[in-house]
Amino acid sequence: MSEIQTSQNTKEKSGSKFWAWLLAALLLALAAFFVWDKINSNKKYKNLETEHQQTAEEFLKYKSEHESMEANYSDLQKRYDALNSQIGGTEDQIKLLQRQVADQDSALKALRALKSDVAKALDKFSSDELKIQEKDGKLYLLLMDKLLFKSGSADIESRGQTAIRKIAKELAKNPDFGILVEGHTDNQPIKNSQYKDNWDLSTARANTVVRFLSDNGLPQKRLTAAGRGEYSPVASNATEAGRAQNRRTEIILTPNFIDTKKVAK
Repeated sequence: MSEIQTSQNTKEKSGSKFWAWLLAALLLALAAFFVWDKINSNKKYKNLETEHQQTAEEFLKYKSEHESMEANYSDLQKRYDALNSQIGGTEDQIKLLQRQVADQDSALKALRALKSDVAKALDKFSSDELKIQEKDGKLYLLLMDKLLFKSGSADIESRGQTAIRKIAKELAKNPDFGILVEGHTDNQPIKNSQYKDNWDLSTARANTVVRFLSDNGLPQKRLTAAGRGEYSPVASNATEAGRAQNRRTEIILTPNFIDTKKVAK
């Protein structure tokens, strides 16, 4: 074999080795890149999986918060509706109370005015004959038996008739007052056969005063009579002075209030 051929063979072998090495290097590089890409893809997958899990957890958290907020909103709406209803009821109650206060104020003014007028009309009578008292929103005219009746009698004495006429005249000017007449006695047993007991006597006296008021211009529908006997004393029955206070006829005047149930309408 000539030197030229030997040299060419040598070059061919060297070229083949170079390409073989280059191919091996490329394959190795490709393998390394594949491994690196696989590792990198796994990391990205794990990261994505972690992010997905976190997103799912956050979604569940926000969903729970949203449901809680909806429940709270529903509860607040119910409370709001309840408060609105209460406010409406409270406003009606306030109107009712305001009307009641106004009615009571008007009634009190009317009561005080009537008290003043009656006191002027009866200024000629002494305190041991009659008293005028204001109590519990009512006006009490206490007429003692000394003024009205003899012992054991239900006939009104002349001076008592004068007093009742004056009272009737003032009450006729004030139609917005109900009139209750109560007869009262002491605890001493009745000593005549005309009346069964003190209760009977007190009832007869109350009826006599009511009829006298009616005869002097007051409508019967405004008048009520009641006998209380000895069962509502204002003083002790142990002394004559106390028994004298208990023997009395009370004219109780009550203002007729407006029907407050209609206020809210």
